[in-house]
Amino acid sequence: MKTCFNEITEFKDLHCGKNAFILASGPSLAELDLSPLSRRIVIGLNRSCLIWPQTHYHCVMDERLFQMYQRELEQTRYLFTFEGRPFGIPIKLLGAEDFSFDLEQGIYSGYTVAYFALQLAVYMGFRNIFFVGLDLRLHNGQTHFFGVDSVSKNHENTEFPKMQKMFRYAASRLAPTEVKVYNCSPISTLDCFERVTFDWAIQR
Repeated sequence: MKTCFNEITEFKDLHCGKNAFILASGPSLAELDLSPLSRRIVIGLNRSCLIWPQTHYHCVMDERLFQMYQRELEQTRYLFTFEGRPFGIPIKLLGAEDFSFDLEQGIYSGYTVAYFALQLAVYMGFRNIFFVGLDLRLHNGQTHFFGVDSVSKNHENTEFPKMQKMFRYAASRLAPTEVKVYNCSPISTLDCFERVTFDWAIQR
């Protein structure tokens, strides 16, 4: 992994006022032309590196992915994760349900790496944050852009409701700030962030 920064404190307000695209792994991602992202700052999540490897930043919480995709993850510029993971810039896990504005103190999981990345983007000072592929639903029998992950097949009944709750909470915490969060997924069930098209977001 190519890095020159090694501590989370070095990323505080690094991108003040800029736009960030957070690339999730939902089924809708397979239907997008992602080439315009080459001119944008991208934060990848989990296996999004399989469809868009040239991210500026990458976030992984799930320890099994370090074993499954070690080579791909080691090639990312900066990888953020929890303490105790095999490699990456470690951030202390404070728990599941809250929102951290100070990642030097730690971060909350929110039950999804997308929530982890949202806190990271806010900490870095991004003003406009665009979620891409954050569907929080199965689509045409697919759990992800690459097909089906058996671990996620029942998420509509188990994990997605918890993620929805946490994103609604994050929206309430960010409402008094200047940070704007947008959802670019046309099939997403998430309704707490303004829905926009990917083409609109790219033009901002």
